Amino acid sequence: MALIIPCEGHDTIDTEDYLDYVQAKVDLNDEDSIAESAPMLRALANDRELIVRRLNELIARQFSDETTPSSQAILLGQRKNFYVRANVWPSTADIVAGRVFQGQFSYDLAHDHNFSFLTVNYSGSGYETDLFEYDFESVVGYVGESVSIRPLQRMRFGRDMAMLYRASRDLHVQHPPKEMSITLNLMVSVPEVRAREQYFFDLERGVIAGYPAESENSKRSSFFRIASMLGDGNTRDLLADLMVRHPSPRARIGAVSALDRLAPDLHVWALAVDDPHPLVTREARAQLAQYSDRDS
Repeated sequence: MALIIPCEGHDTIDTEDYLDYVQAKVDLNDEDSIAESAPMLRALANDRELIVRRLNELIARQFSDETTPSSQAILLGQRKNFYVRANVWPSTADIVAGRVFQGQFSYDLAHDHNFSFLTVNYSGSGYETDLFEYDFESVVGYVGESVSIRPLQRMRFGRDMAMLYRASRDLHVQHPPKEMSITLNLMVSVPEVRAREQYFFDLERGVIAGYPAESENSKRSSFFRIASMLGDGNTRDLLADLMVRHPSPRARIGAVSALDRLAPDLHVWALAVDDPHPLVTREARAQLAQYSDRDS
């Protein structure tokens, strides 16, 4: 299950020193190494001016071309393959009163992550979370697929603890805190892990319910659909390369689908049947069956 780490301390570190520490001392491919760094993230959270100082920096830049941050996530800093952010967790009262937009927050949705992250409470009472785990390697990844989900526990994410959520193993359901709360997160963004799929789950039925719209693979699928409406011969060549070489099975499906839309041809689906991932071969067989039905 997600690793719960007792984490007290009064030391303080600033953002740049924390980024330097992670870059030099933490093996981002080793969960134990990430977990052992929890006291340093706690030390960053002990800087009680950190969030206000960063908010003021971002507000001051609004006359520049810098992208406006979201209402939930505040980027504090980043280096290769990791970044640090603050997440704001509004209470139900904050949402009902219209102080924040509800759509920004993943409350009451069972989901996993295609990245590991270490998190500590910065302020507030902390959200409650139901913890589960599943075996990513046993999942094909299509909507409606049955998944063996193991329920673990509900807990409130308090101040004197840290938690490590493991990529593609832990899933959780977050519930609004009693008062607005803030967490600090060390987000591990190793490319080969980020290429994995991310899921929503229907816990009552025990199935995959969908994919987050903001995930990279969902964005790719949408982008490939646009390409299929506007593309040319060069687009076809590029998509043909992606359908073979892209590390994400769903991206490969998106590339094949776009090729088929650009110039309908069952041959591309016949090639996709030989893909090494069962998600792609499943979709390819379904599409070939549709071609067969149209021709009969």
